[in-house]
Amino acid sequence: MDEYKKFLQLMGDKVAQVIEKPRRLYFVVSNDNLRDVARHLFLTLGCRLSTATAQETYHGLEILYHFSQDASGCYYCPRVILTDKKHPKVNSITAIVTGAIWIEREIFDLWGIEFCGHPRMEQLLTLHHPENPDKPLRFGRSV
Repeated sequence: MDEYKKFLQLMGDKVAQVIEKPRRLYFVVSNDNLRDVARHLFLTLGCRLSTATAQETYHGLEILYHFSQDASGCYYCPRVILTDKKHPKVNSITAIVTGAIWIEREIFDLWGIEFCGHPRMEQLLTLHHPENPDKPLRFGRSV
């Protein structure tokens, strides 16, 4: 898709490991470049943040953002890989996309990933849980 090619050219070395599928563009972005990429997707291309997901892999912890360009029906999906499993931190995009406030809090609560610069980094889903689980979606939670 031509829009993807333009985006990739413009982002240059800020993105890596690109996988293009029909109506989906997946790519790795470093924590240092995350805000620049999110700013371009949200403010320049007019994408909206649909959601973000996290998972634990052999690389570490990964966050996958899902930005939807509704006019074209295409998604841009930047992935940030965090190799420090003991103290995972990533830059918050809430200053750019206010709608990221809740999903970043959910990921923090369930995965233990801190979003630096988040205006309210605290528990959300497990706050009143009777067992007060710590990072309930992490394998070997004591890690």
